[in-house]
Amino acid sequence: MPPTTTTATNSPPQPPPRRLLIFQEARNPQNASELVYLPVNKQGLPITGPGPELPSILELPLRILKAFTEIFNMPKYSGWAILAAGPYHDTSEEGKYYAVMLEQ
Repeated sequence: MPPTTTTATNSPPQPPPRRLLIFQEARNPQNASELVYLPVNKQGLPITGPGPELPSILELPLRILKAFTEIFNMPKYSGWAILAAGPYHDTSEEGKYYAVMLEQ
């Protein structure tokens, strides 16, 4: 029986998939006193490399933290974790935006 050879690959381990999602703060059409967070890019942008500098999600106001908790507890985001989140400044649009970095 000939000897079995295995080839070790020295490629660096691949980082887990990460995506950047942008949300716009808006008034709820059914209840004007309530704010909602609408996804601007529903699929998110894939991130390679270190990604953008974002603060800890814990630095967001409680109302935003609560809204993102509800959004990311949906089955669509099962297996994804929030790495960071913070204000996102889009100079081409008016309104408040927030960026969220997810990792699978």
